[in-house]
Amino acid sequence: MAGKILVGVQTKKPSLEAFDVQVTSLTTIKNDISLMKTSVDIGWLKVNATPLIKELQNTVTRWIDTYTSFLLDNTTKEIQNIIAFNEEVMNGI
Repeated sequence: MAGKILVGVQTKKPSLEAFDVQVTSLTTIKNDISLMKTSVDIGWLKVNATPLIKELQNTVTRWIDTYTSFLLDNTTKEIQNIIAFNEEVMNGI
C-alpha cells in the first residue's frame, strides 16, 4: 500500500521547520540586499552596484523558489497518489 502512495515522492526530506528556517534566512538576505547602496564612491572612482544587486536578488529568489517548489511538487504528488489509491480501492469494492 505504501509503495503505491509514495510513487515518485521524496521520502527522505528535511522537516517543514528546516525548510522554514532556510526560506526565512533567504528572505532576510534578500531584504538586506535590497537595502544596499546602488552607487558607491571609492576615492575618485564611482561604482554602480545595481547590476550586482539585481543578480544577487535573482539568485536568492531562485533559491527560495527551489525550496518552495520542492515542497509544493512533493506534496502535490503525494496527494495525487493518495487519490489514485483511493480510487483503486473504491473501484475494487
